[in-house]
Amino acid sequence: MRFLSLIAALLAGLVAGLGLTALVARDGVVFDRQQLGAWSFAARIGSENIDPYARARMLVSGELPLANGEGFSLVASVDDQGEKLSARCTYRVSGPLPAARFWTLTITTPDGQLLDTPLGRSSFTSAEILRFAGEAVAIEVGSRPLAGNWLPAPANGAFILTLRLYETPLSATATVLDRAKLPRVERLGCAA
Repeated sequence: MRFLSLIAALLAGLVAGLGLTALVARDGVVFDRQQLGAWSFAARIGSENIDPYARARMLVSGELPLANGEGFSLVASVDDQGEKLSARCTYRVSGPLPAARFWTLTITTPDGQLLDTPLGRSSFTSAEILRFAGEAVAIEVGSRPLAGNWLPAPANGAFILTLRLYETPLSATATVLDRAKLPRVERLGCAA
């Protein structure tokens, strides 16, 4: 009887362990994720010190993170007020950017797929952006055309913004990011 209890306990532990690991890997739980305003990041995701669950999520999703020497990624799924980014709203991404040789701002679905927009545009780069006096960057995000640097949002649903900084000193010091040196994600208004 003790043997059957031991086998049952081992099987229950195995099923629970595998189930929780699959849940963490599939749903993208990253244990060292930090939040600064609208932007979240995982400082060690591109290093050899990546936690095993994040490594499993990368394996399941097929995502290839930027290595520490290559660059750094910041993700916004909320605005500066903590509200989820929604296609029925218009946003402005503006303000300073951390030092980087090159950057991109990409809009994707919540599961990371590029959006199919009427203009075929799902990102801006530092090489093609219009610059205005007084601000390092100013990009409008919304489902209706806007003047200036406009990044089309989906017609409905949620979306996320990913800011990738290439060849940046942040790669080595990402755990000491300063909120004042990141762009704001400001909600300008929402349709009824």
